[in-house]
Amino acid sequence: MYKIIGVDEKEYGPISAEQLRRWISEGRINANTKVQPEGAGVWKRVAEMPEFAAALASSAPMSHMAPITMASAPAPAKANLVAVWALITGIISLPPCCGWILGPVSIVLGCIALSQIKKNPQQTGSGFAIAGIVLGILSLILVVICIVVFVSFPQQYWTNLQNSLQQ
Repeated sequence: MYKIIGVDEKEYGPISAEQLRRWISEGRINANTKVQPEGAGVWKRVAEMPEFAAALASSAPMSHMAPITMASAPAPAKANLVAVWALITGIISLPPCCGWILGPVSIVLGCIALSQIKKNPQQTGSGFAIAGIVLGILSLILVVICIVVFVSFPQQYWTNLQNSLQQ
């Protein structure tokens, strides 16, 4: 069994000697491809390994050989930071004392994040942005409810406040 280093400088394997010979004949590996036999700690060029000399001799000329290319995993998607901040400000805006300031901030950040994610599909975080918008709207609703309750029952509010302060 062998390991090889592909054109993308990544290590692949283990693969059998038979597979290596087949790739040489297909032109996917050339004489300069780095190979490491199982158990050996040294990388060598295929041309330096006698067991592949016959396969190299019968393969196409070097100028026509295409180096091996291996598909690599796609890069992980990155969360949109504006969406994360929309969620954070939405959570912090829930207490009514913070909602009148941070609620609109959360809504605006969420809308900006959704716009950025739509323009750049590699970004993730639309769930964060939507959650921030929903929490921002919820905090504004709570602020309005608190104002309506206070305006509707101001005397009862002050009486309850005085009673709780005396205790």
